[in-house]
Amino acid sequence: MSSTLQTYGSLMLGSRLRRLSDQLYAGVDASYLAAGVELSSRCFPLLLLLRDNGPTSITALAAQIGQTHPVVVQLGRKLLDAGVVAEMPDAKDERRRLLALSDAGRQLLESMAPLWDDVRAAVDVAFAQGTPQFMALLERAEARLQAQGFGETIAGCRRQRERAAVEIIDYAPQYAADFKRLNIAWLERYFYVEALDDLVLSDPQGSILDGGGQIFLARLDDRIVGTCALIRAGDGSIELSKMAVTPQCQGLGIARRLIERAFDAFEASGAPLLFLESNSKLAPAIGLYASSGFTHAARPAGDAHYQRADVYMEWQGRPRG
Repeated sequence: MSSTLQTYGSLMLGSRLRRLSDQLYAGVDASYLAAGVELSSRCFPLLLLLRDNGPTSITALAAQIGQTHPVVVQLGRKLLDAGVVAEMPDAKDERRRLLALSDAGRQLLESMAPLWDDVRAAVDVAFAQGTPQFMALLERAEARLQAQGFGETIAGCRRQRERAAVEIIDYAPQYAADFKRLNIAWLERYFYVEALDDLVLSDPQGSILDGGGQIFLARLDDRIVGTCALIRAGDGSIELSKMAVTPQCQGLGIARRLIERAFDAFEASGAPLLFLESNSKLAPAIGLYASSGFTHAARPAGDAHYQRADVYMEWQGRPRG
């Protein structure tokens, strides 16, 4: 059996609605011609709006019917040629022209009433008397798309899918290059690579893991897209460090999930303190840390690990609620 548009379900909704629209327009146009009305049915939304709203600019009409300005200009010309509308200057701005319904246009609309009753009845037949429900559904969909474009909605659904597909995994040697790559890219984007950075990132096994630390990675579609590490300090405390998420995957909640995984590991470790060092210009990151339970604190005696560090925070536990 060959496939049809119906085979693909909602994926082809736009095509099916376009086909349905063409069928409705064709049927109405044929009925208009049979009744001696030569104007296309596509012209009548403008006529009805001009009847009910009075003289209106092309720009306003385009917004009201959801068509482009050039399309409405073409429709307006057809209506002017047919004599059912007239042009007039805008009293507020003489440079702008308005379209207004003419006497011939009013007479035409009055004569259309019986035919429109037939169209409404035919719509009810086509939709098996479900027209009110269909129109209510259509209005809700239009309102949602007005509030957020369909492209944005698709992007949001993609983010939800990717967010659900992200895995937080433990470090393994085959990910050493990814661990370094992501952190170097982050450092070069915001600061520069210090000697200690290069030492730690070039040897995560010896610099972090052998000392009792841990590294966590975010994996999406077999790609490593985020990292963070817990590094043991000399006094038994643990530092949250080496947090990096590839820019293309920011907004998926990856950093928060990495932090949550780090919290689980810290709580299981029995260490007395979890802290981090950051930089004050990284406002979004500091906001994330604060919302995760970190608070600013006085730095213990001694130098910061990194020259860029001018923020010191300690974890007070997971926020309640």
